[in-house]
Amino acid sequence: MPKLNICAARRPGMTHAQYSRYLRDDHARLVLGTEAVARYLQAYVQQHVYDGCYGPEAPAWRYDSVSHIHAATLADQQAASSTREYKEIIAPDEGHFADQRSPLFLMFDESPLPLPLPCSGASTLRLLHYLRARSAEAAAGLRAAWAAAHQALLDEEPVLFEGVRRATLNISLSPPDAEPPPYAGMCELGFLQPKDEPAMAEYVARIERRLGPLIQRDAGFYLLAETVPVRGTLY
Repeated sequence: MPKLNICAARRPGMTHAQYSRYLRDDHARLVLGTEAVARYLQAYVQQHVYDGCYGPEAPAWRYDSVSHIHAATLADQQAASSTREYKEIIAPDEGHFADQRSPLFLMFDESPLPLPLPCSGASTLRLLHYLRARSAEAAAGLRAAWAAAHQALLDEEPVLFEGVRRATLNISLSPPDAEPPPYAGMCELGFLQPKDEPAMAEYVARIERRLGPLIQRDAGFYLLAETVPVRGTLY
């Protein structure tokens, strides 16, 4: 199932709290209430960012949210954003809360990563770790290398995963004849409590060291966020 990833920052003059309230209460209601668009959506989850770490060559924007929108197919993703209702109702509303210069759109192919224990209950906090490939050749091999780095870390330091209940690897999809996406992929870990945050930072550092020859480390960034499920099950 393809996943649309939208990182966005609040418009000037707006606080993070104001932005989060509008996104959660007003924009989400508008999306779900626009049937011509909502019928294509399998799941819609907002991640409200509360912390993060950016490399010196990462985007200048300090993101306030990451929205994940799932559809059954790429055609359904494209159909949702091509409707008249999206263009005339939902897209104009985005300017009420998001800085229109900031959005980072990525289309992902999502696959699960192993964990030491089966999932047991929902994890409401997220680590979202974005990496830029060093070259097109590096991007082609990144999925396998990233998954192998995760597995090696799982084998060596299982303590880092004690609070983790969700792990997925998201590799960017590139439309034919289009520019390569600015980020090759994102790893998403769902964790349980704020006390797990140091383990998440350690996870990021170790993954980046293992992937060093394949990535532009200074361009990467990670976010810590609280999830708000708009449609679909939180897990």
